[in-house]
Amino acid sequence: MDRQLRWGDSSRMDSITDGQRAILRAALDAMVEHGIDGLSIDDVARRANISRRTLYRYFGTKKELIQKVISVENAAFFEEMQHSLAGFAHDFEAYCEECVCFAVRYRDRHHGGFHHNYLATSVSTEVFGYIVEDIAPMWRRVLEKPYRQYVAVRGPQVPALDDLIALISRIGLAYCLTPVEEPAMRTQMRILWSFHRDPNGK
Repeated sequence: MDRQLRWGDSSRMDSITDGQRAILRAALDAMVEHGIDGLSIDDVARRANISRRTLYRYFGTKKELIQKVISVENAAFFEEMQHSLAGFAHDFEAYCEECVCFAVRYRDRHHGGFHHNYLATSVSTEVFGYIVEDIAPMWRRVLEKPYRQYVAVRGPQVPALDDLIALISRIGLAYCLTPVEEPAMRTQMRILWSFHRDPNGK
């Protein structure tokens, strides 16, 4: 067990990890309600029932707290995505289609929530830059293995993985911001692949 830290109501957290989780939960709730750039340390501390001083023992700066919330939420999103797509790994085009559909379903299931909040609101360049930097390796982990199988079948003339990551992530963003019915979304996604195939369907 990690060392105990006194909490705002004079109780003790069982571990530093428990304290971090409580603060991150409070920060997430505040971000969903007020947006990332509207986050207030005083508000987070109040929601977590602690003082600013206690909060700063766990997270040294507001920037560090924001980045940790973003990283934790994005990691949960991509972990669930990868798990849900396991049955499509043999078909890269279907896999990419399912990535986008999953993103929209995830947004709807969480009633917008954190991801919709930072997608739909104007965040600072610094925050948005961190979001892009944070999710790029997560997209790569989700797509890299099925992409290698795709290259083995289609040959090296297929688009580069980095370009496909940029395309799929932006398409997913567009559909999250302006959703359409899933059948229409799937039809539109398949149009993209039709431009890549040769007349023999390869």
